[in-house]
Amino acid sequence: MKRLGRGLGSLIQDSEPEYPTHEVPLGEIRPNPFQPRRVFDPAGLEELRDSIRNHGLLQPVVLRKTESGYQLISGERRWRAARLAGMPLIHAIVRPDVSDADMLELALVENVQRRDLNAIERARAFKDLMDSLEATQQVVADKVGLKRSTVANLMRLLELPIGVQDLISGDKLSMGHGRALLGLVDPTKQSALALEAVAKGLSVREVERLVRQLSEAPRAEESPKPKVVEPELVPWAKTMEERIRETLGTRVQLKNGPKYRGQIVIHYYNREDLERIYETLAPREEI
Repeated sequence: MKRLGRGLGSLIQDSEPEYPTHEVPLGEIRPNPFQPRRVFDPAGLEELRDSIRNHGLLQPVVLRKTESGYQLISGERRWRAARLAGMPLIHAIVRPDVSDADMLELALVENVQRRDLNAIERARAFKDLMDSLEATQQVVADKVGLKRSTVANLMRLLELPIGVQDLISGDKLSMGHGRALLGLVDPTKQSALALEAVAKGLSVREVERLVRQLSEAPRAEESPKPKVVEPELVPWAKTMEERIRETLGTRVQLKNGPKYRGQIVIHYYNREDLERIYETLAPREEI
């Protein structure tokens, strides 16, 4: 397995640059083909354009040389804003020793650290990084400074239908909505409930409740049982339940009784789900 280990700081200098700065024609620069971010906010680009016009480019972009010109390693927003500002040249550091794998890792780390990516873009970037480096989720998590469970939860969103992923990418649904929808096995039901959630503005808890009803409907028809109303949790228990659900990426119920006696019920929906939760709760020691 390829381990890079150089990190963002070794290729993008925060203080004195290791390499000299050049004036590079904007027309000779192409975007990073491994850039995980797909959406660039037009309003944000216009603000950056105005800032560049008034104050100049405060931080150079970082490039690598190619046969046909240059490719961006980092600074795509600055490059796009400079083009909007009509600049013919841009300050740039040109690095000669950057591989394709470096490009992907750096683009991902830069965006994740700045929290610029939406949940689906991050999930796809993690998958690309795992495939490119033949790495595990733990290796990817270490590189981007996240918990392995966070990487696993994000990557599970890629199991949703493309239409649902697009709703999450477009901020119509949250990552929490997406994880709730994973409780349904049928992609058609996932898509239908996702559209209903958008149309009605359903919260994550409301979607979880509907997922529960849809999942339990067949059994209810076979042997109807009186509905049991769960008592409302006190605030500290709600917070604890939410944190456990966030960590495990599945539905969790905390049932607290007198003298702090109760149960924590963890739901899973298939063998893969069970194995993922098991690995999160009791990870194997890595040699």
